[in-house]
Amino acid sequence: MGKFNVVDIWREKFPDDRLFTWSNKTGSRQSRIDFCLVSDCIDKDNITVNILATPLTDHRAIHINVQMFALDNIPHKFSYWKLNNSLLKDKMVNMQIHKLIVYYWNKANREKSFCTNWELFKFEACKFLRRYGSQIAKLRKAEEQEVISRIASYYQKSPEEMSEEDKLSLLELQNKLDGLYRHKAEGAFIRSRKRWLEEGEQNSAYFFRLEKNRSKINSIHQLNINGIVSDNPREISHFCAEFYTKLYNSKYNEAVSTRFLNNIKNLKTIVVEDRSYCDSPLTVEEVCNSISALKANKSPGTDGLTAEFYKSFSNLLAPFLLQVFTESIENNTLLPTLTQGLITLIPKPNKDLLFIDNWRPISLLNNDYKIMALILANRIKEVLDTIIDETQSGFMRNRHISNNIRLVLDLLDYSDLVPDNSFILFLDFYKAFDTIEHQFIFHSLEKFGFGKFFCKAVKTFYTNGNRSIKMINDSTLRFDLKCGVRQGCPISPYLFLLCTQILATNISNSVVQGITIGDKELVISQLADDTTLFLKNANQIPPALSVISDFSEASGLCLNLKKYELLAIKDCPANTICNISVKQEVTYLGLLISKDQKSRCSSNFTPIIQKTLKRFNQWLQRDLSLKGRVLITKAEGISRLTYAALSLHVDKKISKDIDRMLFNFIWKNRTHYIRKTVVMNKYESGGLNVLDFSTLNNTFKINWAKHFLKNPTSIWNFIPYHIFSRFGGFNFILNCNYNVEKLPVKLSSFHKQVLLAWTLIYKHNFSPHKYLIWNNRDILYKNKSLFLETWVQNGILLVAQLVNKEGQLLTYNDFIALYNFPISVQEFSMVLGAIPSGNLMLYKNTDSSISTSVTLPDPAESPIGKICFSQEPGNSNKRIRSLFQEDIVSLPYIISYWNRYVPDIKWKTVWMIPHKYLIVNKVKEVSFKILHKCYPASHYMVKFKRDINTNCTFCGDHPETVTHLFWYTEILEGI
Repeated sequence: MGKFNVVDIWREKFPDDRLFTWSNKTGSRQSRIDFCLVSDCIDKDNITVNILATPLTDHRAIHINVQMFALDNIPHKFSYWKLNNSLLKDKMVNMQIHKLIVYYWNKANREKSFCTNWELFKFEACKFLRRYGSQIAKLRKAEEQEVISRIASYYQKSPEEMSEEDKLSLLELQNKLDGLYRHKAEGAFIRSRKRWLEEGEQNSAYFFRLEKNRSKINSIHQLNINGIVSDNPREISHFCAEFYTKLYNSKYNEAVSTRFLNNIKNLKTIVVEDRSYCDSPLTVEEVCNSISALKANKSPGTDGLTAEFYKSFSNLLAPFLLQVFTESIENNTLLPTLTQGLITLIPKPNKDLLFIDNWRPISLLNNDYKIMALILANRIKEVLDTIIDETQSGFMRNRHISNNIRLVLDLLDYSDLVPDNSFILFLDFYKAFDTIEHQFIFHSLEKFGFGKFFCKAVKTFYTNGNRSIKMINDSTLRFDLKCGVRQGCPISPYLFLLCTQILATNISNSVVQGITIGDKELVISQLADDTTLFLKNANQIPPALSVISDFSEASGLCLNLKKYELLAIKDCPANTICNISVKQEVTYLGLLISKDQKSRCSSNFTPIIQKTLKRFNQWLQRDLSLKGRVLITKAEGISRLTYAALSLHVDKKISKDIDRMLFNFIWKNRTHYIRKTVVMNKYESGGLNVLDFSTLNNTFKINWAKHFLKNPTSIWNFIPYHIFSRFGGFNFILNCNYNVEKLPVKLSSFHKQVLLAWTLIYKHNFSPHKYLIWNNRDILYKNKSLFLETWVQNGILLVAQLVNKEGQLLTYNDFIALYNFPISVQEFSMVLGAIPSGNLMLYKNTDSSISTSVTLPDPAESPIGKICFSQEPGNSNKRIRSLFQEDIVSLPYIISYWNRYVPDIKWKTVWMIPHKYLIVNKVKEVSFKILHKCYPASHYMVKFKRDINTNCTFCGDHPETVTHLFWYTEILEGI
């Protein structure tokens, strides 16, 4: 120790004490960590060291506290009061809150002043809840300290001095301490917003660590201020306040905005019925529905009252809130606590967090404000479908982000359909949600035809709004919100959509020419503020920028020209056009978009796989059960991969790599003791309900087909519709016995995968009378399937229509006489010559006569089609996925093994027994492994590790088989 200049601080402080850091439950065996070393240069008077009682373990904690600077200089972490929802279960709390509601409701009715009395009620309720919660916390703290103190007093005694009564008391105290810390762990879990995946696998330190990590991530510790990186909390706080004060300062130009809106033509407006609906008086039912819609376990606003509080007293609060909202709208202003908000800064992923622009401001709003906003949000949602174009996917029901991605990819994959040297322009607005002008929103509402009441209610929301920013040690001074919509407010996204629709309409009415394919022109697609323009050629870029600039000046949205990107659909030698970079690949809505279909899959999935592997390795540090690891593969694995798989083709190698990663994690990167096809079974069939990615990917592709069939000519589907129509249309193709590599039209990898997924579940039962000519994998000309539109239009679909009664192919003259439409001899010979002679033998000596008019069945009406393409809301992915799993999963081989010993086993009952009882997953795992004959007894494990001792761990006299361990070992004799 002298060599390294360290001292044993415990022995320095307590030279004569005999205390231990570990003991068994009886206290008969004890030990201590040898040294507690600290540097000898630290003043010993500034160090305190203790051995403390700890929960959930037989070890004790060594607590060393070193005071490095004066306590007065330690900055305190900023926090604001939030209701502890566990108090809502307290009868005393319920009685007192009930009294306060009734008192202030009656007082408000007498005085006809609901807003003031609502504020008074909240003040008194919060004051009571703070005081009561503080008292409870102090009592628990005192109880904990007393327990720890009493345990410590027992630790002072040697084992010889402790009586049996002392030992029992110590055990009771330790169990009590365990219970107190379990309660703390559950609270930390709730605050950390993480899913407790393993019931019974408790690790309080883990949940506390989650909470601390979350707090650390969502706090700014360093910031680039005018080119200098600062870690001074005051400087950072001042800079953030100044930045957002400027950001939320209005730059509205009334004349420019009015002129712009007056020039908008062909803008859709709401119908009279929708206007009346939005303008109708607020109702108690709407208030109750909005309270029910509040999300649980979410951070409340500055008043600290949670969603659970409002739900607990919903019936009493709803009439009160209704009158408060009505009075606020009549007075054109909200209550002070409803105008306030606390901004918490959330880091943007994969960005340099030293720059303030890379932090997203989320407003923590009081729940009474959210309830009012939800009422109006629910109203406007009902009418948006009639005024928002199909090209907008953001925040709209039954519209999906994958549509926007697929549209861009379809243009690149089928670039031969584009007649010009066209471009895709990706726009970027600087902090769009934070810079949209309030007055522009109000005028837009009027332009769309919303009535006086609804417009007045929205204006009330944006009157006197103010915010402060939550920092590490404090919050900033309050500043006014003079522009922007609140991120975190229920109505904000829908108001923003109205403004983006103004932009879309203006571009559609302008001179800007889009990309024309077939009879459709494509100009714009949007996902909220993410706007993409499709331009006929480079000459369209200047007018497009001019139109966007006009919108920007009128609306307040700031153009971010540095982030504009151009993607040429065809080859383009230029690096920049109009000072905008021309890219070979761009990141669009989180995916890397490139022209090369082969590299596209790898470049998008490889980073996700690597990130998922990292998360899996972190989870492997916990002692999760088998079922717990299966849940993790879904929560941390499949969920990360789903987004990309919805829009991209997934090649076989990537799919296999993903499945290998998932199943390796389930088996902790060790031997797979049960076959993949068995664990994929449902619980009642002896499996673990494991999802394999290959099956899931096929399910996504069938879902794409389902949405395509619902609206094949929509703006999102018109390119594949155009492609599929070249060889019969999508419905027709699904009836065909095709090979995707031999179809007469070259398909993108994504659409090939869609058709391949269909062939895996839809089996073509061969019949000579239903054997299609077109898109047939067997009927080939120059190694490609055939499709001739004129033949199909004249009803010639089946090989049987080309065969006479004797089973011979029709001659050219017989064909012309029978079907009476002109074709060339060469075309006739090409079709009939492509039919395999072996197939023609099936028509010999059979009655092959068939009607000249043939109608094909609708694939959506087939048994498989009803599952895959049904538009009923109950048609879940699970049913589609089960179709793919039918031919993959296998029954456990051990069924036949156990049936040799016990006849007539009801296996479904056996497999489900562990799931019927409230037992921890580790116990369920033991049952599962015993049934599958893979419990890690030594006699079984020697198959995989030959150098282990196969004798019983407990008795050492017999081979350690499962039967011996659980039925015959000596340790069981006393049980």
